[in-house]
Amino acid sequence: MISNAQIIELIPSKSVREYLTKINWQFSERDKDILYRYLKLNEEPSYEDDYVPIPYPFRSGDILQEIGKEEYGIMSRYKDDDSFYEDFNRLKTYDCLDWTDTGCTRIDFLSENGKFYHRHINAIYLDYAEVPRDTSKDIPETYYRTSIRIASNFIRGTENSIEDLQMVCEEYVKSLKKRK
Repeated sequence: MISNAQIIELIPSKSVREYLTKINWQFSERDKDILYRYLKLNEEPSYEDDYVPIPYPFRSGDILQEIGKEEYGIMSRYKDDDSFYEDFNRLKTYDCLDWTDTGCTRIDFLSENGKFYHRHINAIYLDYAEVPRDTSKDIPETYYRTSIRIASNFIRGTENSIEDLQMVCEEYVKSLKKRK
């Protein structure tokens, strides 16, 4: 039988692994079996009844990256642990959940048209990201990074306003058009 610690080590996200260890999360034998099949044996999820509750540390305003991707995203759900666990515990009572609901997040990304869109990415494939300060001579990249930081601050309710965010997103689009 595989141990809880061995299953946690299979999770790609360093942030999620550290969080599960910190809170001493214990997977059931069923959950360990499902995770082992998907993460170690690379089996395709059957989806039916394969929901595994996996708590994750990401909260509103956190800047994240999907593992192996360069694009930054911003967590837009769960302002604190209480709101996360309230929803987490509610979801566990549903009988229609499957693998696609495991570690479900809502991450907002900035598109090249200056508007945000969201994707649902399993938290086990996300890590915290640090947006580098504006040392780049690439003007669109500078506006992109600034937009991400301002959006993060705005979602957290610190510093910036909608107007700040709108202005820098518009400058991002203009700088991309100038480049082309």
